[in-house]
Amino acid sequence: MSAFEFRAPGKLFVAGEYGVVHPGNPAVLIAVDRAVTARALPVRRAFGVRVASELWSEERDYAPAHEGEAAQSREPVFLALDVLEEYLGTLPVLDLHLSSTLEESDGRKYGFGSSGAVVVATIGAVLRALKKDFSPLELFKLSALAVLKGNVRASCADVATSVLGGWIFYRSFDREAVRDLCAHHGVKAALAAPWPGLTLEALDVPANLDVVIGWSGAPASTRSLVAHVDEAAREGLVDLEVFSRENAAHVDRFASELRAGEASAAMVTLNAVLSQLRALDKAAGGTQPLGIETPELRAMTEIANAHGAAAKLSGAGGGDCVIALASSAGVAEAVRKAWRAAGKIALDVGVQASEFAHREEDTTGKRRSAHE
Repeated sequence: MSAFEFRAPGKLFVAGEYGVVHPGNPAVLIAVDRAVTARALPVRRAFGVRVASELWSEERDYAPAHEGEAAQSREPVFLALDVLEEYLGTLPVLDLHLSSTLEESDGRKYGFGSSGAVVVATIGAVLRALKKDFSPLELFKLSALAVLKGNVRASCADVATSVLGGWIFYRSFDREAVRDLCAHHGVKAALAAPWPGLTLEALDVPANLDVVIGWSGAPASTRSLVAHVDEAAREGLVDLEVFSRENAAHVDRFASELRAGEASAAMVTLNAVLSQLRALDKAAGGTQPLGIETPELRAMTEIANAHGAAAKLSGAGGGDCVIALASSAGVAEAVRKAWRAAGKIALDVGVQASEFAHREEDTTGKRRSAHE
């Protein structure tokens, strides 16, 4: 029998990482050419799904969540299978194998995500094994429902990126409304209904815009930093409503400039996004910066700026990656060389296109999008 495969790339935020956690706010992300791959193989066995993962020492059999079990403690692959079981009625008999290039073999993590990509890859592979047609929007919704089971505050921007690939514009949806809909009416009803505020769009970016990715050498704790920012808001140190509104305006303008092919204007706007993040960092820390932009991240950003690129930290900060946008391949290579000369780490990572054929040029010359 043949195995059915789905490859879900990891993500990096370009802009909007702190705003998108609030429903209705936008973000721009890229899918990196590191991914989680799920291979589903139909087998002759009485019943059940057996899961093997590079991260585990032994195979595990899937069992539905039992009453009282905390969803937050379940592996992402099992959350994905939980949603699929409700959606399909019964799961096929499969061997499921998960592999990943999101981390290095020595355990180094770059902040490309993991759980969202595992969920997308699992659902995509199982649906392919059943030879079911599904759209990017349907895959996103099924995957987002699984992710929200494990983390009720998840923005699901990583899920959108793993589904669409390439450059994407994402506007977060009302997660509470969707979770309530699913809880009261089930997965199929949630899949069929519009999701308030949701926008998924594959962005066409200027052809001369190159992406350079550097690693700070340290992992970040996204949940910890977001929690500290929330605490600062409760203490009155920052006004998250004002921040979110201003951040949304920057990100919307950035996306519009990318769509229009205005690379230079987009780079200027990205610098404005960084300035706003630095202001948030300073305000949220009270007497000293909170640590969203570490000294290493700032040094890498300034080196990139000095060589003609626009750069900023990617994600919640405190570590992980810097993303630099260069207006030519020459500028991009100058940034890489300058980082390496300064003892910094330039990653050999690029942008990953989507698996979906519908992202190819359609008859209108536009890439298709999904809006609700």
